[in-house]
Amino acid sequence: MKNQKIEDFKIAVILTLKQLRKEKGDISQAAFNADILDKTGFTHNIGRNEVEGNFNMETLYIYSVYFGIELTDFFERVCKVSSQDIEKFKIDKIKRKTKKDA
Repeated sequence: MKNQKIEDFKIAVILTLKQLRKEKGDISQAAFNADILDKTGFTHNIGRNEVEGNFNMETLYIYSVYFGIELTDFFERVCKVSSQDIEKFKIDKIKRKTKKDA
């Protein structure tokens, strides 16, 4: 099993990105991907990042530029994600996997 603190940190990043998309007008993953490609030439799939939580620093930098926040602000937001929200994400992920496997 992976280190729990690392997993929780990844989930906090995922939840922060979802919140930022919501604050930007509840932009969909597809619209976000198209907008990032148009503005930066960076091709990726935020949906995959929001599921797997496997980010590199370049990706996080591009996201912070897109959302108009400094990386320090981004990570402050990540650190403020509650443990309750992290646990809810884990439970929801298990429910989605169970439903998918059924």
